[in-house]
Amino acid sequence: MTINAFRSTRIVTPGGLRSGVLVVENGKIAALTDDYHGEATDYGDGYLMPGFVDIHVHGWGRGSFAWKGTRESVQAMSRDLIQAGVTAYLATSATMPQDFLERSLQAAAEYIETAPPGDGAEAVGIHMEGPYINKKYLGMQREDSLQPPSIAGFQHFNRLANGHIRLMTLAPELDGALELIRYLHSQGITASAGHTDATFDQMTAAIDAGLTHVTHAFSAMRGLHHREPGVVGAVMYYRDLYAEVAKQTGITLRPEVFDILYRIKGDRRLVMMSDCLGYVDFPEGYQFHHYLRQETFRIAAGKLQISGKDGATRSIAPDDWDGVRQLEMSFLDSIKAVVDRLENGLVSAAHIACLNPAQLAGVADRKGSLEAGKDADFLVLDEALNLNAVWCRGVKQPLDGVK
Repeated sequence: MTINAFRSTRIVTPGGLRSGVLVVENGKIAALTDDYHGEATDYGDGYLMPGFVDIHVHGWGRGSFAWKGTRESVQAMSRDLIQAGVTAYLATSATMPQDFLERSLQAAAEYIETAPPGDGAEAVGIHMEGPYINKKYLGMQREDSLQPPSIAGFQHFNRLANGHIRLMTLAPELDGALELIRYLHSQGITASAGHTDATFDQMTAAIDAGLTHVTHAFSAMRGLHHREPGVVGAVMYYRDLYAEVAKQTGITLRPEVFDILYRIKGDRRLVMMSDCLGYVDFPEGYQFHHYLRQETFRIAAGKLQISGKDGATRSIAPDDWDGVRQLEMSFLDSIKAVVDRLENGLVSAAHIACLNPAQLAGVADRKGSLEAGKDADFLVLDEALNLNAVWCRGVKQPLDGVK
């Protein structure tokens, strides 16, 4: 039996900050106690908080599951997500051609089932974003790969994924969607509304059928009108509906809009995620235009070429980690951007970035909070909320620039 203990005066728990010792046995939290007399790693007044759970991440760092669809891409994501404080995640697909989706689901399932604890963040399942979405709100999805919602179609995908699909983003107004939502709910799989033109009444019907979540709130969905509240109105009206928001750069969501949503949803139902893409792992020759950043990304000669609207182009090689990590805002940096505006600081952050997403991913019994019986997934943060250490399933993970 392997036992480790970690002491801190500021441990982030669901009930608030406390001092004590986190006791870990064989990768699991055995206790959080004040009464421990053995040897312990003393982190002083460093914050110990749960690792982040990212339920919507297509790629990060040097891996892009949604666009590469290989075991190697998921493995690269796992290793690099640790640098962002993420210890568990759902590998998130995009609306892609059928054969690509089939191969990528199989690859993700194989990695989920064979990756060792020391291989970085744990891929705890798969989030399928599409292909059952509305072409009116495509965003950056592919229109040529849309499909009508189908229980049989989903069952085919989940067989290939060996049952690892934990979350499904779909447009609930499409024919067949309500039947699929009922099926997903019966299987314990989270159904989420996204890329959708649903009316308020259609959202109500979907919630009655078992829909519990909304993908990237405000983006790619029918907005609020005083005579037709739409999807956004349903997010605001239905208190138990979870709503996720992406990285807090201020580009996708103005800070004031984040604050409005947080005032409505609070710690119980707001969810942080990243929606990152992992640009440097795009396929050779693939070109992608980001309409919000007004930049075009293309892989040429093994490097990422980035062209701005002014015509200037810069390139980044996959082994240039300092350059790669600046391409997309990290999960941790998103938390830094909002933590001072949350009701209870890091305690609130642990709800919206750890426990709530763990609930939606179906892994709250072992992830999302520092409680006895759960995996020893935790971060050590300094006063400025910089990472000093990351532990995933009881294994200390290597951090760039941290000894």
